[in-house]
Amino acid sequence: MNPRSWLSAFPSSLFARMALILLAGLLAAQLASLWLQWGERATVVSQARGLHFSDRIAETVRVLETADPSRRGAALAALQTNDLRVAIIADDQVSANIPRGSIQASLAARLGSEREIRTLGGPGGPGGMGMGMGMGWQRGNPMRSFDVRLNDGQWIRITAAREADAPALPNDLIIQLLITLLVVTAVVMIAVRQATRPLQRLAQAADTLGRDLDAPPLTETGPVETRRAAQAFNRMQARIKRLVDERARALAAVSHDLRTPLTRLRLRAELVDNEKLRDQMAADLDAMAAMIDATLNYLRGLQDNEAARAIDINALLHSLAEDAAVLGKTISVAGLARSPYSGRLSALRRAVQNLIDNAVKYGHGARIRIDDDAAMLRIVIEDEGPGIPPAELGRVSEPYYRPDASRSRETGGVGLGLSIVKDIALMHGGELLLANRPQGGLSATLALPRTPFPNPARA
Repeated sequence: MNPRSWLSAFPSSLFARMALILLAGLLAAQLASLWLQWGERATVVSQARGLHFSDRIAETVRVLETADPSRRGAALAALQTNDLRVAIIADDQVSANIPRGSIQASLAARLGSEREIRTLGGPGGPGGMGMGMGMGWQRGNPMRSFDVRLNDGQWIRITAAREADAPALPNDLIIQLLITLLVVTAVVMIAVRQATRPLQRLAQAADTLGRDLDAPPLTETGPVETRRAAQAFNRMQARIKRLVDERARALAAVSHDLRTPLTRLRLRAELVDNEKLRDQMAADLDAMAAMIDATLNYLRGLQDNEAARAIDINALLHSLAEDAAVLGKTISVAGLARSPYSGRLSALRRAVQNLIDNAVKYGHGARIRIDDDAAMLRIVIEDEGPGIPPAELGRVSEPYYRPDASRSRETGGVGLGLSIVKDIALMHGGELLLANRPQGGLSATLALPRTPFPNPARA
């Protein structure tokens, strides 16, 4: 069997793996304990039966030896039972085999002196086994026989029926073992859950951190290792937030400070007599102002701390389509969201608006399609433009990156629209998927998971 296929069938979560390993060990220990108890029980039962049989032989010998030889027939009749037969035999009927084991010593201990014993089995065969394990059995014979010589020289043959196998474990013992197994299983599951819960909280905090830098820090409780991991995570979160805040403040300050010299340059450009040069300077200044505005909008989007709310996606998309229709743009909406989506309204509106603007700008129109199920809400926006070169699909959502095709600076923009959409999708735990349509044009999918969205206002 391929090791990789075996590993793929193994549970993926740490809780399931630890629980499975511990339960497997517990089950193996219980089975081993049950097997040992069963073997010990069979040994004890066999030894008890052997001792009981020795007592019966000794009692039979004692009764016959105390009886008058002329009256032994009556004694023999009284000794007969369903599972024990006693008969007087002649010397020429006595077996020549001497049993090997503890039967002779046991009988001598009970009678006070040794008696000569013969058995129908050989000295090395089943008939010569000791008292513990089926004393006196012949292979394939349901009876066992011993020839014993009385103290007056008379030989008797004692034949006993074979006892049943050792009884099964009692129901009470089996119930006790099952209850023990269930109790220990519950304790193991609780212990494993407690051991893995800090890791689950750490994973949830890391996932939340990717969407919300202002998420509350982890509680620094539990074992030493857990506290250290939580402290390290909290320090990392604080450093990341500080770096993002410092970057945002620095870029915002630079962008803001550039507005003053841009205004002065615009005023001075109006004083240029050469009309062509004046127009070129004005166009460059407009481009610079657009870049500054786009940068500020992008940074504001990253720092957005809007609270999550239930959003009617159908109403949102239809309102955006109506707004576009007022401006003479062709927008169609197909499909329905099955239920409201929990997210940040302004951010989602901005993301969808950016995708619509791109579709209208490069494809002269947009078609919006809603694909919704219990796990994922997908908002698909398609256009009939030139699309994007396949090699560029993975990079067009990077900040300030622009492909060399028709989606160039000549059409406007500075390359932040798709970056903003991607960041908003990540903010909601989703993703932005771009693909060229086979019939031409671009398909942009905003995939949003329908999982509880963290609300910073409640955190």
